Amino acid sequence: MTSIRRGDEHMITIKRLSECTLEDAVVAWNKGFEGYYFNMTTTVDLFTRRMILEGLSPALSVVAYEGERPVGLILNGIRSINGKKVSWNGGTGVDPEYRGKGVGKKLMEATLAIYETEGVEVATLEAVKANEKAIALYEKVGYHIVDELLHLQHTGELSSDAFLAENTQFTFTKGIPIDASQVPFYKAMVPWQTQWNNARDGESLLAMDENETVVGYAIYKRLFNEVGELQSIILMQCEAEPLHDKKEDIVRELLRMVFGQTDLKIARTAANLSVSNKILRDLLEKEGFTVKAEQVFMIK
Repeated sequence: MTSIRRGDEHMITIKRLSECTLEDAVVAWNKGFEGYYFNMTTTVDLFTRRMILEGLSPALSVVAYEGERPVGLILNGIRSINGKKVSWNGGTGVDPEYRGKGVGKKLMEATLAIYETEGVEVATLEAVKANEKAIALYEKVGYHIVDELLHLQHTGELSSDAFLAENTQFTFTKGIPIDASQVPFYKAMVPWQTQWNNARDGESLLAMDENETVVGYAIYKRLFNEVGELQSIILMQCEAEPLHDKKEDIVRELLRMVFGQTDLKIARTAANLSVSNKILRDLLEKEGFTVKAEQVFMIK
């Protein structure tokens, strides 16, 4: 536990989330994301579910207090990727009344101290591209932007020939997300939420050529309502073998398989798509997918 003073006012205390109540963490989250770019309001149940599903740790996360009042927090998780300890910042929020007063900086300092103690080699986070103040804070403590990300979405039916290739050239194997992680060109160092580990209840799709060599993969999730009706499909990764001469055909057929029946009136989303994946972006936008959010991917 660390403490700072906010000018001549009350003491600001930084505690591990594991030392706090869930109610305080939820207050810190809801106040911290008040006025955010999209609605982030949560409840104790939803907050707990998020922590579990996204591999976030109460022992590695921090909450800022003024007296008994929770005024900010950072959620953190750590996992091993390609033999390195990699951390993810799963959300930084500061109460509007305390913004610009050094609370965010102290939360980041406490977080980085935890990373050092835990032997983290690579620290990652995502930030909304328009949130210049947050990005400036992260850069000040050593992060730098390595990629730009798009959140694309389409609601309703797709055109009947969406993603249709002229000649089907590949065969497909359905499986679970970890199957995609075994592909030689699997992208491991991507935003936390699109890694195979975070695709709980997700699925994978491997595209293979005539020699049964894997030439593409997709990781995605299908979400159903309480009566078993499909509500949405979330594409988390979709990649073709980088040196293949028919990358567009591979991606096109993977999308056709993932998004399935075109006449379904559901939400179809591509989450945290790298702007460098031009083939994927072009195919999605051609079918009417639009940008719902823009982020940056940062690494320290």
